[in-house]
Amino acid sequence: MSTLNDYLKQTQKFLHDTRQELLNPRDLVDYVNRARREVAERTQCVRRLTPICGSISGWKVTNGGTGYSNSPTLTITGPDFPSGAPINPNGLQATATATVSGGVITAIFSQFGGAGYFQPQITITDSTGHGATAVPIVAGVNHLNPGQEQYNFSDIDVSSWPGVDSVFAIRSASVLYANWRYSVPYYAFSVYQARIRQFVSTQYQYVPCYSTQFGQGNAGSFFFYPLPSQVLQVEYDCQCEPQDLIDNQSVDVIPSPWSDIVPYFAAHLCYLELQNLNSARFY
Repeated sequence: MSTLNDYLKQTQKFLHDTRQELLNPRDLVDYVNRARREVAERTQCVRRLTPICGSISGWKVTNGGTGYSNSPTLTITGPDFPSGAPINPNGLQATATATVSGGVITAIFSQFGGAGYFQPQITITDSTGHGATAVPIVAGVNHLNPGQEQYNFSDIDVSSWPGVDSVFAIRSASVLYANWRYSVPYYAFSVYQARIRQFVSTQYQYVPCYSTQFGQGNAGSFFFYPLPSQVLQVEYDCQCEPQDLIDNQSVDVIPSPWSDIVPYFAAHLCYLELQNLNSARFY
């Protein structure tokens, strides 16, 4: 991966401006980042698969129960959906501890989040207490919700992908159902609207069989039909926008050889600013 300085040096060579006499360096940084976005959009080289499982980041106590000692035993089910991907293909067991006040469990903290979880369960046992319940928080996993047709690109969590700013398009979507991962057939939105979406009844819910994309960028969204009848994992094949490089420590997600294109387009933008249209066209 290239650094910001790598891009700047090559662009300045194209401009014959290694002494920074023609252009403001801040403008040059802006042009490099604009070029990186252009390359990502045209070549679709920044591509990511959303995770189908994850780590338990925390627990939400839904009922504190009564009569608990200061050290109840918390038992979390094993990884319920290992991804088979490195570095923990079979998942890892999660652990947690509880905070008790006046016999009531007020909070549950994740000691170790584990790996390979989608819908884990926790059992709270104690010699004196009873009644406490909690639900897990598994970050980063996308799922379909019962009765929901539309899902926004902006809701896809990209925090686990360093250097990625956002999703601007989805190439395909796969739904995990009954130990089967299937790609939902995709149709142009005009076809989906005219021939599929005309059946608007929300009473019929099942496993989605059709999909479409509406718009692109942060305002884009994905549609599924029939409306889901239950919570289902969904895996998106995403085309992404890179985050801007602000210094040499910033993560560049434009992979080689596409990173070689960036200085050419940055030089093109610079020559446009200098009103040298022939050189701009050349680059």
